[in-house]
Amino acid sequence: MKLFNNITAYKASLNINSVKTNTRVSDYQELYNYLRKFDNNNGTTLISIILPLYNEENTIRSILENLPSNNLVEIIIIDDNSSDNSLNEIRKVTNHKNFKIIRHKENRGYGNAIITGMGYASGEVIVSMDTDGQHSPDDIFNLIKPILDGDADYTIGSRYLGTYYYTLPIPTRLGEVLIEKLIQLLFGIKIMNNQNGFRAFKKEMVPLFSKAKFLGYAFCTEQILQARLSKYRILERPIKVYNREYGSSKVVLRKITLNIFSCLLIYYIKKVKLNLLKKRRSINSLLF
Repeated sequence: MKLFNNITAYKASLNINSVKTNTRVSDYQELYNYLRKFDNNNGTTLISIILPLYNEENTIRSILENLPSNNLVEIIIIDDNSSDNSLNEIRKVTNHKNFKIIRHKENRGYGNAIITGMGYASGEVIVSMDTDGQHSPDDIFNLIKPILDGDADYTIGSRYLGTYYYTLPIPTRLGEVLIEKLIQLLFGIKIMNNQNGFRAFKKEMVPLFSKAKFLGYAFCTEQILQARLSKYRILERPIKVYNREYGSSKVVLRKITLNIFSCLLIYYIKKVKLNLLKKRRSINSLLF
């Protein structure tokens, strides 16, 4: 999305009216057809779906019931010490046998929940997906296909390439544009929806992401920078994002803003140091 010179036009661009529809079984037919070529009936898991969970009793059951049920897919729920009825809602789900529930004894943050989930994942491709009901599970196919086809190592769901069914607050979009431009300027890659938690990546990237310094919501931005500096191929993919129907966002704007800018600074310094090291090695190879 381009920056707007006219604030009225910008506001109008954010007024999207649509009706949310439930995921249907037929939505996964393309995914199931695609997965058949990887199914060798040896019990190997291909896709691990990580669901970080904190007080989402109104949405977690519906999400689990709408996730693809396939022998190549495992579901890993990381309960970040929820204080509501989330765990009881999970126990009501009967259509999935291949899922694990791991519970933190204390609340450790969004990024920490993803890292815990990665430690239990056995799939070749790992998907992380939020549990507040804003993501559509049938978009998993859009995220994993470029990786399995060898076109990307790390994919990020983007509402701006896809569709979002709510009015986006102007401060949120302006903040994302600012971060987008800074990432593009400092790291040479354009990511429009850098904080979207719906992502997929190769299992080989787990050791890299496990070294993250920002274990709250800024973890999403840090993942991008880690992958970029390590020369992994990053690709944004269109997804649908719905309005949050229950509860409110757990993001503290002031805290995440500070953390994201700190993250950008730390990784830019790291990038400069890496470039200097490469130059020294290049000079040394010429001299000796």
